[in-house]
Parts: sequence; structure tokens; C-alpha cells
Amino acid sequence: MPELKVWFYDPSHDSEGVINKLVASLDSPFCHVELQFADGCACSIYMGSDVTMKIRGFSSPNYTCVTLPCSLIQESRARSFAETQTSNRVQFSTLQMSSCVTWFQTANDSSKTFCSKLVSETLQAADLLPHTIDSRQISPSALYRIIQPIAESLRIKTNNQRVQAIDFKCMA
Repeated sequence: MPELKVWFYDPSHDSEGVINKLVASLDSPFCHVELQFADGCACSIYMGSDVTMKIRGFSSPNYTCVTLPCSLIQESRARSFAETQTSNRVQFSTLQMSSCVTWFQTANDSSKTFCSKLVSETLQAADLLPHTIDSRQISPSALYRIIQPIAESLRIKTNNQRVQAIDFKCMA
């Protein structure tokens, strides 16, 4: 069964990254999130850049992973959304990112995004995150708190699926 991995970055043990620590201080513990597909390709966006997709690892101990089991259709929908965001060259928005942890709400501009909005919308496109969640108002830490119980319920469903046993008969 396919799965999507959602990687959350905690800057508390990072010797650099003043901006990351500031973002995390507004809603701790995370400042960044990325979505990784089964083939190792990760979809992400960073300050001052466009949405990207590239093969990468997450070996830093500062990352925490939440694994979401999914169907092939859900994985395909997530990848299609991420590829569209990449090909449309959706740009990082400091204003939108800032508004997710303040009372100020920005207008929905599909040409701009930030990491947790991007990942939220990708998971919504795959029907893994409820569409009632406003992706403009979700920080990386808030997304973690939302998907942790979803991931657990999906694991329980996946582990409790019935499987037809193979009947091996001994030929004498």
C-alpha cells in the first residue's frame, strides 16, 4: 500500500536559522513542513522560491515524520496537485505565511503559498485532509496536530483489513 510522508522541521536544536526559530516560537515546535512521495520525491517551498519537487532525504534528527497510508488514487491526486503547483511556478508568500499565525487573514491567491498551506492543499486534493480546514490559517505545528490522529486512524484501518489466506495443500 502506498503512503505519503509528511516531514516537520523543529529548529530548536539548529545552531542557525533565526527566522526558523522565530516562526516556531509563534506556534511551536515546528517551523517547516514538506511532503514526500513513495519514490523519495519531496514537494516543498522555501522563503524566496517557487514550489519544487525533487528527490531528497530527511536524515537530520530535527525532522519528525508522520506517515499517511493512502490508496494509489490518493497518491496520484496528491502528486498531480504538487506537479501542477510546480509547473505553475507558485511562489512563496511571506505575507500569507505570517497571516497563518496571526489574526490577519489574507485573500486566497492561488499564485502564492507557504509550506504548510502547500502540504495541506496537497493532502486535501488527495482527500486525506478534510476540505473544511482553511489551508491559509494552518501553521506547520497546527498541521502536525491535525494529521497525527488522522494518520493513526488510517494505520488502524489499514492494519485491520481482512486478507484472504492462501490455501496451501500438502501433496503427498
